[in-house]
Amino acid sequence: MDNNISNNGAEMRDPHNPVWPKGEYSSYANRLGYDNDLSHYEFAERVPEYLREGYNSLMRRDGNRAIEMWKSIYERFPSAEVCGHLARAHYYQIYFLGHDGNHPKHAEHIREMRRWAERALCLNSNSSIGHAMLAGALGREAQLTGSRKEVIRGAWQVRHHAERAVQIDNNWIGHYILALWHCELASLKPGVRTVVQIFNGRKIPRGTYEEAIEHFNKVLEIFPQNNVIYAEMACAYYEMGDLAKARESYRQCLASPMFRHPIAPCFIENIRKRFDSILQSEPQIV
Repeated sequence: MDNNISNNGAEMRDPHNPVWPKGEYSSYANRLGYDNDLSHYEFAERVPEYLREGYNSLMRRDGNRAIEMWKSIYERFPSAEVCGHLARAHYYQIYFLGHDGNHPKHAEHIREMRRWAERALCLNSNSSIGHAMLAGALGREAQLTGSRKEVIRGAWQVRHHAERAVQIDNNWIGHYILALWHCELASLKPGVRTVVQIFNGRKIPRGTYEEAIEHFNKVLEIFPQNNVIYAEMACAYYEMGDLAKARESYRQCLASPMFRHPIAPCFIENIRKRFDSILQSEPQIV
């Protein structure tokens, strides 16, 4: 895998509009530190050649085009790989179209994401991208219920599929999901864990911030200077009570260029909102 991050990424457009007006650059992207000319960048991942054109469209935030092309391929050549990428495209559409948060279409995208991920695993039970996308879909479905009980109930499945993705080919998305999984489970208070375990009738898996950091570092081995990961690590270190490392990670996030991935600015914006409250109580982190 090409780890030259200075040449990764894609032409970025406004997060809530598929295409920018000609000659106009998104103030959102400018505010988050993007350059004006990103057309020569390409996010570096190994993708089968027959999926390359659709992948390039996805990296340029044209999710509709990617889905259209990959569905056409699927009709002629149904493979787990194309199904996994269709699941991924439906997930990215949440951010490309501004359907995140409480948007009514958020759940629709996740349903499609799960449907294609499950189809990928029907075609090939060892599909890394299938496992990774299903882990993400299951986790997001549980979150959309607004119920901590549902999040915990689905935790075993999320971990299983993310771990399978990592075992198969060291999938970076699997590592990222496992890191978030550990953060979510580690944040459970003992009282909540006990009550949910009693009513759920099944042992609740335990997560640790230390293991979350390990998985975040695995992503950094593949994509160094990924400021999204540094931001996530800063939050994890803060929850661990290690303010020195939280400060170090947060400064690394701010010092690194925006990771050249089509939904990176959306993730960074969400993480920064979370960090705002932390900085109010711990201003010395800056």
